[in-house]
Amino acid sequence: MNKLRILIVLLFSITIVSCQKNEFDKQRVDDKNVSGSQNFKTYYVSPSGNDASSGLSQSTPFRTFERAVSVTQPGDFVYFMDGSYIISKTISILTPGLPDNYITYAALAGAKPKFIAAGNIFDSININASYIRIIGLELQGNNANIIPSEALAAYNAVKAGGTPNGFFNTNGIAIGGPRTNSKLPHHVEVKDCIIHDFPGGGLGAIQADYVTFEGNTVYNNAWYSIYGQSGISILTPFNSDNSTGYKNIVRGNKCYGNKTTIPWIQVDRLSDGNGIIMDTNNREYNATSGTGYYTGRTLLENNVSFNNGGSGIHAFDFQHADIVNNTTYNNGLVVGYGNIYASTATDCKIMNNIMYAKPGGRVNQRNNSGGANVIYSNNIYFLNGGPAPEVMGTNDKIADPLFIALSADPAFANFQLQASSPAVNYGTSALFAAKDFLGIARPKGTAPDCGAYESF
Repeated sequence: MNKLRILIVLLFSITIVSCQKNEFDKQRVDDKNVSGSQNFKTYYVSPSGNDASSGLSQSTPFRTFERAVSVTQPGDFVYFMDGSYIISKTISILTPGLPDNYITYAALAGAKPKFIAAGNIFDSININASYIRIIGLELQGNNANIIPSEALAAYNAVKAGGTPNGFFNTNGIAIGGPRTNSKLPHHVEVKDCIIHDFPGGGLGAIQADYVTFEGNTVYNNAWYSIYGQSGISILTPFNSDNSTGYKNIVRGNKCYGNKTTIPWIQVDRLSDGNGIIMDTNNREYNATSGTGYYTGRTLLENNVSFNNGGSGIHAFDFQHADIVNNTTYNNGLVVGYGNIYASTATDCKIMNNIMYAKPGGRVNQRNNSGGANVIYSNNIYFLNGGPAPEVMGTNDKIADPLFIALSADPAFANFQLQASSPAVNYGTSALFAAKDFLGIARPKGTAPDCGAYESF
């Protein structure tokens, strides 16, 4: 590709992202106006604020997230102003919104609030309420201050009967349980957040329903936890209704550098560290057997998942999932999983994806015993010196997808497609993401492209 085309691609990408941000800001203003017409409240929080203030204007903001959580009611908005906030104890969101009046915690337009977790806590933010949105926040964990040998010593102490230490297991944003069934959360959205450097998981839901994770950047998480964590995870969702449509959506996220370096205490070996994992919805939480429990479908589309210790995308003991138009690259760096791995999975469609193996690694892996009806179609595989795909579906192809720029450095990697890429116009129209990672409508050509990006 010549330099002029690369420049055009980059300028177009910047324009798309800018338009998306402007549309997001407009939606926030529109939502605020609707809220105001019904006497809902808008609160502001600043690191230089005062929790004794009213919080109702930018000149009288609260100082802490906890204070804002203590007063919000259905329909309220909380806007966080610029600056760094320290999280020394878990922020627990327990007050629910309503179906037409979510409670929203968001970055003020143009602001970049940053929440830094420290100390012996297991969750930075825990959401055990329904109809909640978190938008545009940055959360940073404590990886930089952890000595690997001390993390391993903490693991061995627990193995010998000691108590787990939150310092080595802190999660970024955790949704759900376990709690009583009447309290289990549903309809929770986390969008456009940056979640990084947590020793535990980055962004996860357990015993929740109707969860949306969209547009987040989740990186360098799960390094020191004893619980086999990943960047993004959904574990044992529950049925808040009997719908069989899409209930959980994982869309347009960028996940990289998530890995495990400490054994999972349950199995005494390294495990997981995936970019994204959909985990165990065949049976209820804590059940040791059973099948067919969860009724809803899960959609994973337009995610870019690379340089992770486990899979780029992993479906374990999971049913009713569509894994569509994702780009995975150079995963399995620690545990050797395939880039996309359906393990003991049932009723899953894996279509229009790109799987680019690490040197000598695996692009995919065959479904384990107990799973059924996993359909592959129109995927692009690049073996990179590794073995042949363990699964080849209809119209799957082995070819170099010809990304614009490959790099181990996320700042320089560009997984958009060159014009001559074999992934262009190669996807199936039977199931595809209607818009790509940048919000570009599909298809531009005769068929949708494979991977997270549509060429133009």
